[in-house]
Amino acid sequence: MTIQLAMPLNTADGLAIFITYILLATAIVFVSGSVVLAILTTKSLRKENRFIYMLNTSISDLFTGLGMYYNGLFDVRESYPLKNSTYFILPTLLGINFQTIFVAQLDRYVAICHPYFYCRQITESRTITVCVFIWVYAYSLTLTYNLVTQEVAARINAVTILGATIGTFFTMIGLNLKLYLIATHQLSREPERRDRDSKKASLRLIILVTLTFLTLWSPAFINACLTNMSPFGIRFYNGATDPFSFLLRLNPLTTPVLYISGSRALKAAVFTKVWKPCCKTR
Repeated sequence: MTIQLAMPLNTADGLAIFITYILLATAIVFVSGSVVLAILTTKSLRKENRFIYMLNTSISDLFTGLGMYYNGLFDVRESYPLKNSTYFILPTLLGINFQTIFVAQLDRYVAICHPYFYCRQITESRTITVCVFIWVYAYSLTLTYNLVTQEVAARINAVTILGATIGTFFTMIGLNLKLYLIATHQLSREPERRDRDSKKASLRLIILVTLTFLTLWSPAFINACLTNMSPFGIRFYNGATDPFSFLLRLNPLTTPVLYISGSRALKAAVFTKVWKPCCKTR
């Protein structure tokens, strides 16, 4: 079966969309892949919980970028009614990103507000277990969608998933405000030391990552709520022509870029372990 392109290349709009998605997908693969390699090859980073969460989101971003060569260039619609879909495999990656950022928020909150409990209970192995659970849980739901009819899957998505997502959405907003207050008031009263600066930097980074994620994700989420729960909302011909979907696809690029720019340790690892060796080989 031959799958058509999202838009014909003999039009200016079609050619612009085609080039845009190729450049975006390539940029996502390059940046998120750099973060994945840097963390995996740097033992000191792998030992910190916050970098484990960065690794988890960057892996999902990497797969999203690779998948964009398909769902960004061809006539694919991953929302109901489906068209040349990937059986929800690619959209689930966004859910993994969403859940991981939410858990990373909770991790930073507990680390700052309950440091003794955090040191004793939130170990590296437990953090890895949480990340693995996120993948297993997300794709278990995906398997459920593919085992039932589209009508039943649409009802499950509208009633349970959207409901849970709405609750998580507002919780993330509340946590972001709480973390911002902690960063600006509580930590500013602590005495000058390197540990305080590290805490402040990690808080600012997760706040910025979450804020960017919610900003890019909100339009598509609101439109999905409207189309699933009301006669309103906008349905597009395919994912490539959906501007809300395009905003979502910017997130796998902005997140690893923020990681690199917001963490000195990660930036150094990316330059020394990934980019510098690549430049030498050339």
